[in-house]
Amino acid sequence: MELLKTYTQFEFVESDEFLFDAADDIIYYSGVELKTHQGKVALLHEIAHAQLNHFDYSSDLELVIMECRAWQHTRHLASSHSLPIDESYIANCLQGYSDWLAERSTCPQCHNFSLQKPSGAYRCFRCQLEWHISVDALNRIRLEKLD
Repeated sequence: MELLKTYTQFEFVESDEFLFDAADDIIYYSGVELKTHQGKVALLHEIAHAQLNHFDYSSDLELVIMECRAWQHTRHLASSHSLPIDESYIANCLQGYSDWLAERSTCPQCHNFSLQKPSGAYRCFRCQLEWHISVDALNRIRLEKLD
């Protein structure tokens, strides 16, 4: 709870997960996990997002870059609180985003890695297929081909 008192400029709401809600400018945290070292680091990560003004992103790649920047800032915040950082924890978190991006950007037809267009759709360089990503109610990634 000491960390919460340090960052009085932010609104904190207890929840079952750690999350920065940029739309409402609220940092959610797990009270149970906050008692652990990893929970403190997770809270600092969400504080990093808030301090870096991570409110919006225009592409999947930009989101991954924001995550990398937030983890870099988390290292700085943790150092200022004398909290050691487990680099394997950060690597695992970033690997999750890397896997997420690879799944979204891999062509469902020829399996070529592609880049996202400004419209949000992906277009394969090899076979020219276009697709966009939808998320169903269970938050599972589903590829949908565009006409």
